Amino acid sequence: MLNVYLDPSSYIYLSNEIFKEGLKHDRDNWLLPWRLLRARCLERGININTIDLWEEKKETSEDIYLSIDHKSLFRRIYWHFLRNKRYPVRINLNKFKKKILFQVEPPVVMPDVYAKIDSVVEKYDEAYFISRTNNPKCRYFLLYQTYDQEIPEYWNNTNRKFLTIISTNKSPRPFGKLLTQIGSGAGLKYWGHKELLSERLKVIKFFSKTNEIDVYGNDWNKAPFSPYWFYKNDIQKAYRGPIKNRHQKLSEYKFSIAYENSVSPGFIAERIFDAFYAGTIPIYLGAPDITDYIPKDCFIHMRDFKNYAELRFFLKSLKDSDIENYRNNIHNFFRSEKFKPFTKEYFLDTIMKAIEE
Repeated sequence: MLNVYLDPSSYIYLSNEIFKEGLKHDRDNWLLPWRLLRARCLERGININTIDLWEEKKETSEDIYLSIDHKSLFRRIYWHFLRNKRYPVRINLNKFKKKILFQVEPPVVMPDVYAKIDSVVEKYDEAYFISRTNNPKCRYFLLYQTYDQEIPEYWNNTNRKFLTIISTNKSPRPFGKLLTQIGSGAGLKYWGHKELLSERLKVIKFFSKTNEIDVYGNDWNKAPFSPYWFYKNDIQKAYRGPIKNRHQKLSEYKFSIAYENSVSPGFIAERIFDAFYAGTIPIYLGAPDITDYIPKDCFIHMRDFKNYAELRFFLKSLKDSDIENYRNNIHNFFRSEKFKPFTKEYFLDTIMKAIEE
């Protein structure tokens, strides 16, 4: 029987936790594709377990190694000694028939991988990246989304305020990330790579001056990172506290700021889709090639405006019929061929194809 060993994206998913239902951190059923993957594998006579359950004495010539994100030695040491002693510090990839990588984090989160991308890719038979790269051996895939259509109870909300942003106050250059890069030997080439966290601060500051934005999320009671610490008063003026249900809160607004953490070609995370689910029009900034994957008439692109004054003028000029046109376009996008690569089923098919071919 074919055996697949999954090296997950976090140590919390080891010991086959990633395949279990009801985990407290499984927001919006985010881990469903991994449960579906295990079920699909079992149907086809394939065993799949997390890598900490691999034993050299039980290895076979058919074993497959499937890694979600490439881990530096520094990260492996941390997982092994501080989180799970069964997690292997080193893995002899030559023991496996096939080695597959799905890199789900972009450069701003794991710069060490992208700084050494040529040597990283050489370790695997197949390498799939969430962000487009210049390495011809890297295959590209889109991050799957939690839902396949609008959420009716939120989409149909008609009592909406003007503008919101739901985010966490964090720094693009935390001390822990610096240690990771030093430990990996990657240097600082991608450290803070084209981050957009500062742009979130700028848009909050601008619209707080006119009392037209509500800020939700964690840690906004703290000062933002330097040199934006003097934005704190404007942020506090707009801050409304943490939330429990992102989609419910988004449904209370006509527009939302949906900026990615960084500018990375092809990297499209959940923020724009969270707005879509709630019938809210997202104001997007992030992947420069976003319109290759999502029609431009579904969202408002910040790149179309010179500054936030121009953006505000445009938002204020929109009629109810204009907003409804955006919503109709979103509705049609969910039902189009262009949305399929964002579905859980498409992601699952991509992994199964990598395993079986």
